[in-house]
Amino acid sequence: MDLDLFIRKLDLEFQIDNIPPDEPFSRILPRIYDAAGIEFRKYVNPQFLQNFHGLILRNSRIVKKIYLAVFLSGEILDKIFQQNISDALIFLHHPMDMESSGRGFLPVEEKYFLKLKRRRISIYCLHTPLDINKSVSTSRSIAKVLKLQNQREYSKCSIGYAGIYGNLEHSVEFAEFIKLLKVIFGIDEIHHLQRSPSVQKVGVIAGGGAEVEYMRETIDLGCDTYLSGDYLNKVKTENSIRRRAEFEAVKDYLNINLIECSHYATEKLVLVNEMQEYFKNLGLETEFIDCADYWK
Repeated sequence: MDLDLFIRKLDLEFQIDNIPPDEPFSRILPRIYDAAGIEFRKYVNPQFLQNFHGLILRNSRIVKKIYLAVFLSGEILDKIFQQNISDALIFLHHPMDMESSGRGFLPVEEKYFLKLKRRRISIYCLHTPLDINKSVSTSRSIAKVLKLQNQREYSKCSIGYAGIYGNLEHSVEFAEFIKLLKVIFGIDEIHHLQRSPSVQKVGVIAGGGAEVEYMRETIDLGCDTYLSGDYLNKVKTENSIRRRAEFEAVKDYLNINLIECSHYATEKLVLVNEMQEYFKNLGLETEFIDCADYWK
């Protein structure tokens, strides 16, 4: 498939020209790469540096295969390079790697930019656009699998909403709901703070949901359960330590079940389900590239 045709279709589908510069990557991506001494600007598509949506690297003219990944990391790129393929495109939700229990967002080494160019592998990224889209989004994908009824948007994000809330078809015992989530996300480790014996009305914010204001908003909507990637910010930065202290100070007063299934797992679902189907319908071969540790 022609790369320019492919890009125009995605840009239009997710309305990236109508969305303000991405938060947080419009702020932190340049700062982190500059601090690492990596001259990323000489590789990156200039338009991406205007709004931080869409095409990051233009290294080919055609697309033969789509790789999908949650974060851009050396681990993911090494797995792709092992396949010895060219004229491919990597579709990402985040344009950087992340240690959600460590250093936070991280750059990839400059050697990877060089290798991507030699291999003719382009990169396209949708962060905010994939969080707020009214048809296909990170939180909608989870709500769809949970079969939430009477779905509504909430949690203002950019020009849209990142959260979805609704009712399960019937009330489920809390322990059974946790078992269901382990199957849905394909994980053995789930963290939770139980406040009620059952689950009926659920608020979903995929990814980094460790904000007390998100939880309070979910409570105000009458939900008994808050489901996110994180309810506890585990990143080891000064700002994250402050936010973690804020949560610890109020957590015993939050009258809602809190469930976290990892930032990674909750944002993987839309890529594996909706986006892979989207690309296959365009006649493209697809492959999701997984990481080893969902809680790193």
